[in-house]
Amino acid sequence: MPVVLRVDSLWKCYVAGVRGCSARAWVLRGASLHVHAGERIAIVGGAGTGKSTLAACILGHRHPDVGVVELSGPLGVCDGTGTIRSDGEVATIVLARNLGSLRGWADRVLLLRDGRLHATALQGARRVAERMLR
Repeated sequence: MPVVLRVDSLWKCYVAGVRGCSARAWVLRGASLHVHAGERIAIVGGAGTGKSTLAACILGHRHPDVGVVELSGPLGVCDGTGTIRSDGEVATIVLARNLGSLRGWADRVLLLRDGRLHATALQGARRVAERMLR
């Protein structure tokens, strides 16, 4: 299947404060992700880990400081609160704070931690999610 989304070495920071007294907070640090047509990806991370920033960069609402985002086909993005639909060839990314909301749906689960995406074994993720739901 063709690659619908390619994110390579994405870095994004926010600056807080006033001129002369400010600080940078790096939200994404070298995040990379390739999504194929029809694939369903879950990105899991706690509050403030950069899930929404990653989605905003993918959708073009924010510009990354460094890195490449190439979107070459239909992509659905859901924040985990709505109904998850996968329409055949449409790739879908769901952002969630915990694995429990993803039970039985994702083809691949990635954990967003320290601004980087880490692969998570799907079978292990399903077992954790099932324990959380009981």
